[in-house]
Amino acid sequence: MQIPVHKTSVMQALQSAVARGYVWHVSGVVAAEKFLALEEKFTERYDTGLSRWQRCRQRRQGAAGVRFFAYPEQGTTRFLWWLLFTEGENTAFQQEHGRLKASDRKGRLCWGTEFELMQLPTPNGKVSWSWRMTRERVQAWQEEIQAAIRTTRDDNAIKAVMARLVRLPGFKGVRQQVFELHRFAKDDWGRIRRKAKSWGPPARPGYVRFRSDETVPAVRVVQRLLVGQTPFGKEPVGSERELPEEGAMPAVNENSQTGFPIPRGQDASRVLLIREAEQIRTFIAERWSYESIRLWLLDRYGEAFNIPLPAFRERVRRALQVKIAPVLKEVSRTTIQPTPIVEQAEEKKNEQPEKTQRLTWEERRAGRFPGSGTTVVHNSKPNRDELY
Repeated sequence: MQIPVHKTSVMQALQSAVARGYVWHVSGVVAAEKFLALEEKFTERYDTGLSRWQRCRQRRQGAAGVRFFAYPEQGTTRFLWWLLFTEGENTAFQQEHGRLKASDRKGRLCWGTEFELMQLPTPNGKVSWSWRMTRERVQAWQEEIQAAIRTTRDDNAIKAVMARLVRLPGFKGVRQQVFELHRFAKDDWGRIRRKAKSWGPPARPGYVRFRSDETVPAVRVVQRLLVGQTPFGKEPVGSERELPEEGAMPAVNENSQTGFPIPRGQDASRVLLIREAEQIRTFIAERWSYESIRLWLLDRYGEAFNIPLPAFRERVRRALQVKIAPVLKEVSRTTIQPTPIVEQAEEKKNEQPEKTQRLTWEERRAGRFPGSGTTVVHNSKPNRDELY
């Protein structure tokens, strides 16, 4: 599973899916060490790993389409997840008894306690799906604005609040609420600071545009959260700068290039399988059985691989499909010498001078150019008498 780097991209994907008929949903919060098990469970039960065209083919046959979305919660080591499906024949529609409908007032799709997806009217009389802040979140913004205006030392407090409002995702509903908060701040400013200099709020957030976003494998995001790093970043996982000084388990494989610590939790085997992918490929080439590979990993890493054999076989298959970025090596300073064949071809080309042949005007006009290796040379323009 690939997770987009930016929060707005996931919100756009959810909005687009609901607008295309995925109105039934189940959502929740899961810890980072349990997220991969949840994703694997949904994949095995509801086929959430299908491509776009496979889902379209299933919906044409009358089956319900199912999609799974997730994003790490800010400031925690948990994931927000959503399971969306359409109406039709599917095990998800039958087994998920706590499903809600996004078009109902009490069943709106929510992003934690910040945003909710709802239908808003358009100028042409129709409705469209858009994100809005929840009522509790708008009330919290109003209280923060009032507290900032009543800080009479300087205007930096209210400016900081307004700057944060501008950085909110620029969906239609959010932009309308930000405009209302700007008007609320302006009225409260005039009421509290009558003698102060007039203040005008900044512009509203920019519009959200659909564009492709960078994605990161879910396994890597879980790795970073388990070792205490931010979910998305360019620094390597498990760097010494961010590892805890005390209580951290040392890496078992000291000769590996990564030197990652052993992840903890029930689903640590997925991270370790990706780490030992090259060794597992070697074992498979030597015709080792999956049970022998599991016992080798069990002896090496402990209870993390005390799992049933079918589940281990499936996790090995998924781990071997993960593409690892190649390590860049230093390029040799020696210049690349041209091959003898290229040198001979260049010498042969230099030895054969170009043939030039002057043609008469009648031949040029008729388009007859005898010879394949000739170069036509036009020395002068023809006279008027030669044209007719």
